[in-house]
Amino acid sequence: MEHTISDYEMYLYLSYLPKFMETNLEWLDCDFDYTFGKGMDDESRLVDEGVKLLKQTMADEIAGTGANAVHVVPLSGGLDSRVILGGLLENLPSSQIAVATYGIPGAWDFEIAKKIAREFGLRHEVFNLLDEDWDVDHLLAAALRLRCPISVHQSYVRQKINNHFGVDCVYWSGFMGDVLGGADVLKVPHTDKSMAVKRHINIEPTPNYKDRGFEDALANKMLLEIPWNCLKQPKFTLDRQLYIGDRQRQLTRHITIIEGFNFKAPFLNKAWVNFMINVPHKWLFDKYLYKKIIKKGYERLSKFPSTATAGMPFGPASKSEIFFGRAAAKLKTCLAPKDVHHSHPRTNYINWTESLRHKGKLQDSVYVTLQDIKKRAILNENEIDTWWRDHLSRKADYTRLLMNLSSLELLLKAGVMT
Repeated sequence: MEHTISDYEMYLYLSYLPKFMETNLEWLDCDFDYTFGKGMDDESRLVDEGVKLLKQTMADEIAGTGANAVHVVPLSGGLDSRVILGGLLENLPSSQIAVATYGIPGAWDFEIAKKIAREFGLRHEVFNLLDEDWDVDHLLAAALRLRCPISVHQSYVRQKINNHFGVDCVYWSGFMGDVLGGADVLKVPHTDKSMAVKRHINIEPTPNYKDRGFEDALANKMLLEIPWNCLKQPKFTLDRQLYIGDRQRQLTRHITIIEGFNFKAPFLNKAWVNFMINVPHKWLFDKYLYKKIIKKGYERLSKFPSTATAGMPFGPASKSEIFFGRAAAKLKTCLAPKDVHHSHPRTNYINWTESLRHKGKLQDSVYVTLQDIKKRAILNENEIDTWWRDHLSRKADYTRLLMNLSSLELLLKAGVMT
């Protein structure tokens, strides 16, 4: 008898609750029949056209905002936020631009953002997660703002920026920038639906939670429920159709665009989307063309380091420099004084794994929510106790499962899940 998969199990395994029957590409609001530069396969012409479109996109999006509005950019060490910043700097005085960064000192995102803000003389608000209290009531307030089940802790951190600046600002999101640029493009895409589905549910599964039988049952559920007729778009591979039609729509969008605030998502501009979906596959792998467009369009910002290049300058960094940058970061992490909350510089979050294993504010709040979810009797109480005990004693790493359990309790309290 095939296992019936509950919403709770799906959330704990995937860290969000997909609605496979609603998977589609219609929300992207693009013209799949649009053809750009028929037969065009010339790199320089594609780069020039991309630069022109990207700059026009930013100008158009800014034109739709108030003349004296303050524009807030969540700035990291990635590419999307610096594209947005570059567009704002070209169209607005710096006095109307503020950048905000959350993370921990020493992380690439944290330090790169500080360098960029200093270089351009911008107001920079920094949220150091090492000082975070992880108060259960504050986390619950973040959960109450959600419209669908995603990670409460992750959303809570992002909401700090909006809570600080308020509802009168214009907020900018890099949502879909990386994806349209090719971040999800496989060198050899799947052509078989079952293989594409299995790859999809294994993008970021919760480790040590379910066995192969559960994965197979979830894959079968997805395979049967997805309305494949809504995904028949030859300009996207099967992998991209699932990634954009499900994960980007039902997870990433809700993490990066907070309900109740005025958000601009320039990479969803129809002209830009239509251009990028017509780019030949070979130019998308490893975001090749997207990087070229950014380098040419925003040369000054391209000279700053990037998380994608292990803290090396984005523009001129070679493969060997990136390799040694990553090696140096790993060595530095190993040799640095041990702080249970610090993590590898590639992540801008605290070290969730060790923070759960040591007495502190995060451990306290997660433990409290675990006690509450046990009272609901929707999961085996003994299993929860075992996961907690084995994680603390280092018998297994249940970081994501414990964080998801804590988040699930907050979502249930907030009425986002029932």
